Amino acid sequence: MTTVTEHGPTAAPAQVRATGGAPSRLIKAEMLKIWTTNSWWIFGIIMLVTTGLALLINIFQADAELGYAEEAKLQPPPDFGKNIPPGEGGPSAEEIKAMEEQYRASIDIGRILVRSAANVYTSGQFFGLLFMVILGALIVTNEFFHQTATTTFLTTPHRTRVIVSKLAAAVMIAAAFWAVVTVIDLAVGSAYFGFSDYSVPLTDWPVLRSVLMNLLAFVIWAVLGVGLGVLIRSQLGATLTGAAFYMLSYPVAFLLFSLIRQFIIKEDWIWSYIVVIPGVASQIMISPERLQFSFNEYGPDWWVGALVLVGYGIVAGIVGTLITRKRDIS
Repeated sequence: MTTVTEHGPTAAPAQVRATGGAPSRLIKAEMLKIWTTNSWWIFGIIMLVTTGLALLINIFQADAELGYAEEAKLQPPPDFGKNIPPGEGGPSAEEIKAMEEQYRASIDIGRILVRSAANVYTSGQFFGLLFMVILGALIVTNEFFHQTATTTFLTTPHRTRVIVSKLAAAVMIAAAFWAVVTVIDLAVGSAYFGFSDYSVPLTDWPVLRSVLMNLLAFVIWAVLGVGLGVLIRSQLGATLTGAAFYMLSYPVAFLLFSLIRQFIIKEDWIWSYIVVIPGVASQIMISPERLQFSFNEYGPDWWVGALVLVGYGIVAGIVGTLITRKRDIS
């Protein structure tokens, strides 16, 4: 009896189907690796707690600002030094005008509502982004910590697909965390504004923009975490570096640019370049109005922060992919 074995034509369709389904299977595998560890739910619990605390703080701050504005409307405005004779150390006419404008802005109910709503509806961002960069780093470094990296890359020799699947998993996890936090913020925040007899439509563009840019911040910081995990294989080293990089970027940037403004470039326009620091870019892009760093000195517009942070995310993804393709995995 003769057995005929067919080659080539019958094997090709199966190979094509396997290759076509590889990206989705890799992403599912990365998601499964995350869900089967304790990291995600530990971060989730801590994030819920920190979001609740931030939400309370932002609501109390909004209530205080709105209460002050309501009372100030009933009082005559301050004179801001108008009664001080010239030459006796009083403010100049330009300074008086600037102070008057700032005072009017500080008691503008509509402006306060927009700013307060944006803060309330993005409560928990500070620690949320910290957890995202750490979680992104863990997605990569867990492979080396548990010594599964070799198996992963032997199973899937195309390293680009592996790192892209990790990036996709980081994006999906970040979006999920953002969705949960945002639902809580919107529910509690809307209840507060409703009980306070203030109408703050989420469809107002500055408020909606802050919420959407917060999603972008969650996603980009998770991608930055993945890139950091590729650069630093040590789980402890990557997480500590990521945490320090995120938490110190804003105060260090403010101190650095203050020194530059004071001693080197004594011009206000230097504050426009503070956006190059990713931690500052996150704050700038979710703010409903330009951040004020000191008297009459403002940062750039929100869209500049968004472009800078997206640029960091793209660079982190490309560099992480190139390093993974060329580095020895063992």
